Amino acid sequence: MMTARNEAVARAIHADATRNERIIAWLRLGLSPAIIPDFLGENVSPGLLWMDACIFAYFVVALLATYRWASWPGFKYVIMAADAGVGVYFTIINPDGGDATINFLSLGLFGALVVSTASIRLSRWAVAYGTGVVILGFVLVLLCAPPVPLPISAGVIVIILVLGCLSYYVMTRLFSLVADVTQKAQLARFLSPEVVELAARDPSLLQLGGKRQSVSMLFADIRAFSSVAEKHPPEEVIGFLNDYFRTTTGVIFSHRGTLDKFMGDALMALFGAPLTHPDDADRAVRAAVEIMQRVADFNRQKAASGFPPILIGIGVNTDEVIAGNVGTDQRMDYTVIGDGVNVAARLEKLTKQYDTKVIISQATYDRLTDKLGAIPHGEVTIPGRATPIRIYGVPHARLVSQAAPSGMQYGTRARS
Repeated sequence: MMTARNEAVARAIHADATRNERIIAWLRLGLSPAIIPDFLGENVSPGLLWMDACIFAYFVVALLATYRWASWPGFKYVIMAADAGVGVYFTIINPDGGDATINFLSLGLFGALVVSTASIRLSRWAVAYGTGVVILGFVLVLLCAPPVPLPISAGVIVIILVLGCLSYYVMTRLFSLVADVTQKAQLARFLSPEVVELAARDPSLLQLGGKRQSVSMLFADIRAFSSVAEKHPPEEVIGFLNDYFRTTTGVIFSHRGTLDKFMGDALMALFGAPLTHPDDADRAVRAAVEIMQRVADFNRQKAASGFPPILIGIGVNTDEVIAGNVGTDQRMDYTVIGDGVNVAARLEKLTKQYDTKVIISQATYDRLTDKLGAIPHGEVTIPGRATPIRIYGVPHARLVSQAAPSGMQYGTRARS
């Protein structure tokens, strides 16, 4: 997940940098009007006109080259070296015989433009490279051209260094901010806000691999949703499911749970992963109760849209599982693996047989500080497991709606 996210950010930055390189090319060509007075003036030396013509030709060639090779990652380094090289060359040969100090200051202004435009190339290394190339150009000019007063030459070099350092710092902070915001946006899709902050500060929590820990797992599923879906257009069904998941995940996050995955019209949530708390079981069961309450409100709201009230079942189990990221560096999912996951999923299926639509395991029940009036349903055998488990129903979670079976007492099996 982390590498895939970074690659997506890198691709977006590269696309933006390529577009910005073309903007720089047009800005470079936009300097051409500055040489027009030389061609219109009188008594202009042929050497100066030759220099102006060469500079204009370079601007045009640079524009064409940019549109041809801007997407190549190394192009920005080549063009920055070319920019600095052109400025240094004409400063050294001084075709118009101008004052050395004025020429050096003009080169300093041009160098500042090179360093500044390196920032919009969206690369810290481009900023460092551009600064280094410009400083090297100054050194060549000081060695090969007529002398420039030390205060002026030193002052220009210091200004370029400061500008380069500031640009590098801004780029570093910008990339750090982009990575942080992107990371949190990705994590917020399945973690509560508190866990997002912790995971952002400690990325090792979400690396490939996992660790054994006690987790309370919650499965929730809509009963007979296929019959509901076939009576409505797909667009309305998707909108309905999105609203339902928005309601349920909001409850999960409010109880500091982790959204593991959506599975059609079902969902899986974790309490105790990636971070374990003493009250994980309490929060899981309370989240289940609140989901039932919110679904009752949800049914009333959707009745106006022609949707019948839905009935959901929730199973909660607590067990030691392996919690961590499964997949590859390019794509991974945070999940839990173990027999306890299968038990939680089977408990949710058992709610079809009881009027208490939240079924919890003995392991979860034993960890509750508030039993919530849970009623024992005896022992059941889970398919695929030889040992039966004791289960409990939480009557507080009974869904009062037209979809709920009638004529039953708590603690009894629903009539088939």
